[in-house]
Amino acid sequence: MSDCDLIVKAARKGPSRGGAEKNAITQLAEYAVTMRFSHLPPEVIEHARIILLDTIGVTFGGSVEPQTRAMAHRLGKENGGPSTLVGHRLRTSPLNAALVNGTAATWLDFDSGHRPPPGKPLLPAAHPPVHLVPAALAVGEAVKASGTEILAALIVGYDAGARIAMASRIRPEIHPHGTCHNVSAAVAARRLNGGDIELMERTIGLAIHLEIMPSFQNAYEGRTVRNTYAGVGAAAGVLASQLAGIGITPERDALGSVYEGIISPWLDPVRITEELGKRFEITLGFIKPYPMCRFGHPALEATEALVKEHRVIPEEIEEVEVRTFSWAATLDDPAPRTDLGAKFSVPWAVASMLVRKSAGADDFRNKSLSDPLVRSVAAKVRVKEDPVYTSMTPAKRPARVTVKTKQGKVYTSEVERSGGGPDAPLSKEKIQEKFRSLTEPVIGREQTDAVIEKVETIEGVRDIRDLTRLLVPPSS
Repeated sequence: MSDCDLIVKAARKGPSRGGAEKNAITQLAEYAVTMRFSHLPPEVIEHARIILLDTIGVTFGGSVEPQTRAMAHRLGKENGGPSTLVGHRLRTSPLNAALVNGTAATWLDFDSGHRPPPGKPLLPAAHPPVHLVPAALAVGEAVKASGTEILAALIVGYDAGARIAMASRIRPEIHPHGTCHNVSAAVAARRLNGGDIELMERTIGLAIHLEIMPSFQNAYEGRTVRNTYAGVGAAAGVLASQLAGIGITPERDALGSVYEGIISPWLDPVRITEELGKRFEITLGFIKPYPMCRFGHPALEATEALVKEHRVIPEEIEEVEVRTFSWAATLDDPAPRTDLGAKFSVPWAVASMLVRKSAGADDFRNKSLSDPLVRSVAAKVRVKEDPVYTSMTPAKRPARVTVKTKQGKVYTSEVERSGGGPDAPLSKEKIQEKFRSLTEPVIGREQTDAVIEKVETIEGVRDIRDLTRLLVPPSS
């Protein structure tokens, strides 16, 4: 039998799990269509507000980068469509707005994510909001959705993508952006556009087919194509909704074929429907306090505690040792060459905190990477895996930072987990402080205050354009 014959035979055989995933997707579609906002617990609604505010903030932060500005001006015009390009006085189609805003929201690596509960196999965090919020706002503007309709779309969309992520295990070589959370964006878009359960199910299947399988290596190398993955995923979600609406159909068992057969070697569809409508994944999200890969946050938080407790003079540092869990130990590049590379570098982040006493958005931008003192300290940082710490993940994600000086002094700080997650949430003040730091440079303090107030009272917003009109710089 030839190789071609084998391929054809495998294709005709079809999915191996006999339609169990189809049933799970049907249940997911039914939930996404029938869930009523009035039935949602207050804490779930509050989490949706937080996710909306935080994602708008990081979109503003990324909107000022040269590449995202160029993308916005290439795809948007002053009156170019129904959907706003955040941070610009430009508009475009929902599809292009999801692409541009999703890319901007990813750029600083400051976006929030979902931390699945402990279990086997070990699952990394994923990032629904940078796919979900750009798609929901873009489509919401086009259909003049209300505030409650936007929140409902965010909640069901978040559940859809997060549950598929937890039901599978994306191969470690694949970056998770642009994969399962295309479904998040698609479900939100379809919910806002309306339609029955069958149409929602078709939308989910098409979103699965439109997923990309990008290399994670781009992030380690600091290649900025990585920053487009979520934007492509957000746009793919909008496109899936549009295609479903005109009658395009997906494979009968898209989930089984793609997740069990192509991008994931493991699939448990039970996880998709477990406590569906009772446990809301949006409440298990985290807000990033630092603009870098989440794996590096414990080391950075330990370093921040160390410099607050001890007077460390950067020029006197002889050696810095970071011991952490396996995933974080891979972020060991001491000399990143791009802003994205710096966000995946524990040595750079730790050195920035030791030298500047800060690790904010500006500390990872390209103009900061030439700082000779930070570079010299980063070269002295050694990142090592601690097997004990690895065994504690994902329930805990520890790190210990030890600084040795030329005078023989030794300073140590250890954390068991980083802040921002459901077990150590950021305060409302901290979340707003982060938001202001990203938004005020673009639209000013007064308009930033107005955005915060509008999001806090979004249930009373009858047309989401009352919010999105505030997401562009003042005309003056």
